Amino acid sequence: MPTQPLQAPREEVDLRLIELLAEQNRRVPLPVALLMVIVAALGVRVLPDWIPLAWLALALGMLLVRWRLLAHLPRQADRPASDRVRTAGFMSLASGSTLSLTLFAFPMLSDAERSFITLLMLGLATGAVGTTAGRRILFLPYVLPMAGPLPLLWAIHPGPAPTGWTELSVGLLLMLYLWVLGGLADNAWRTFTESVRIRFQERALNEKLTNALEQANQANQAKTRFLAAASHDLRQPLHTIGLLVAALSLRQMEGRDREVVDLLSQVTVALSEQLDQLLDISKLDAGVVAPVWKVVDLGEMLRMHHAEMRAIIEAKGLRAVLDTPTGVRCRTDPALVLRVLRNLTENAVKFTERGSVTLRLRVEGATAQVSVEDTGRGIPPVEHERVFEEFYQVGNPERDRSKGLGLGLSIVRRFCKLLGIGVDLRSDVGRGTTVSLALPLHGQGGPLPAPGAPARVHSFAGRTVLVVDDERSVRIGMRVLLEELGCRCLEASAGEEALQQARSHKPDVILADLRLRNGETGIAVIAQVVAAIGPTPALLISGDTAPDRLLEAQRAGITLLHKPVGLPVLQEELARVLEGAAF
Repeated sequence: MPTQPLQAPREEVDLRLIELLAEQNRRVPLPVALLMVIVAALGVRVLPDWIPLAWLALALGMLLVRWRLLAHLPRQADRPASDRVRTAGFMSLASGSTLSLTLFAFPMLSDAERSFITLLMLGLATGAVGTTAGRRILFLPYVLPMAGPLPLLWAIHPGPAPTGWTELSVGLLLMLYLWVLGGLADNAWRTFTESVRIRFQERALNEKLTNALEQANQANQAKTRFLAAASHDLRQPLHTIGLLVAALSLRQMEGRDREVVDLLSQVTVALSEQLDQLLDISKLDAGVVAPVWKVVDLGEMLRMHHAEMRAIIEAKGLRAVLDTPTGVRCRTDPALVLRVLRNLTENAVKFTERGSVTLRLRVEGATAQVSVEDTGRGIPPVEHERVFEEFYQVGNPERDRSKGLGLGLSIVRRFCKLLGIGVDLRSDVGRGTTVSLALPLHGQGGPLPAPGAPARVHSFAGRTVLVVDDERSVRIGMRVLLEELGCRCLEASAGEEALQQARSHKPDVILADLRLRNGETGIAVIAQVVAAIGPTPALLISGDTAPDRLLEAQRAGITLLHKPVGLPVLQEELARVLEGAAF
């Protein structure tokens, strides 16, 4: 059933009419006053001087009163609009009646003077269609006293000369003109009310759109808060499991025990990757992802990515194809581009049962086209845009966890937008999917700098680490892992306890949870410890992905690690902050 258009209330129409009257009132008085002076001059010729002059004084006084009153009508917000319109109607009647007094001199005027007065009155009547928007309560009280008697005056032609066919014809034409003018006034009023209705509808729709956008924004913020809370609650136990699994992996074991530990490690990594996707969304929402621009060889990057993903592709029985030239350069953030490629390749592997996954690089003009192609099930055309939405998946109604969370392509698009990379998806059902990335070329030149040396094996034997976390299980898991690394571990659940531990045994490094109980933060605890014992390197560890928390850590200038923290990441970051403090 079609929706009925919104009708502007009468109050709204009257308010717009009052605004129109005030606007027209600024333009009309001066030309009307000049016409009144001319009419008075005509009257002086046939009447005693005092009569035209008295009429002119009355007419100019009425014009001044009308000008002041109409100018103040829009400001009288305490009065109903309908009352103010009636006031304007009384002023129209007074003005029209004042002008009609000139008709008493009509019999004494010559035909030329009568014609001039007639044209004058008809001109004012015609102008009133626009200045009153044709509203009858304003138009008729002005026009009828002023111009209504004209047809009769011409028809009876009072005066010494007899009435002829010319005078009767003029009277008839005047009557017809006034009738047409009344119709034009009605049309003008309908047009005016329709324009007000359209403006009212537009305003109402704009308000609805504004409200809808506000609700969408609130829903998006609520989604972000929910994801952050859910991610935090999931990351805490997963972080503890990861610490214990990492500690076990450092021990010597063989056979079944090693197989179980490796399987636990794989499951932990898979869960961590899914939570990292939630973290990526939160980081993008918070605006804390800052690209690190470098000139890279896209061919080398694609070969590195192919080497990383080849085992995963072939493990599913697919062919891993690489087609890339050398020397194709682009200025971009290689880490973020590799994240994009990893998401695209993992998607291709998930939804391809047989055939191949191809990584291809082509140069087209000033653009490098990097594409990930598969021979999978394909995506229906109607789904091409929706697959880039958060949490949307094609062909996964049972929410198979092995197919991810439906965030991969959403993250791809948002990373690409951040890097200025164009994304194009082409897919046919049953024939596969190709996702292409368009990167602007940087140019040619000599060899790029050699990659950094392989990561060193770090030793932390004898180091004292202060762990601050309000979750006992996390503290235990971190202590077990750090002790396996040869560290001495101090534990604290809050700021005061951390100060006591630091004063008793000065730590080499602090590992603090970002959000503690009772409103405390790891940032504040680190600041208190540093104030008490002097400069001490520190790392923040958090399962919180709320955008404001990410910004808070960024502003503090302390590296933030996200739970669950893998053993390689923990080792690299500990080594980095300890080496930085060793000067």
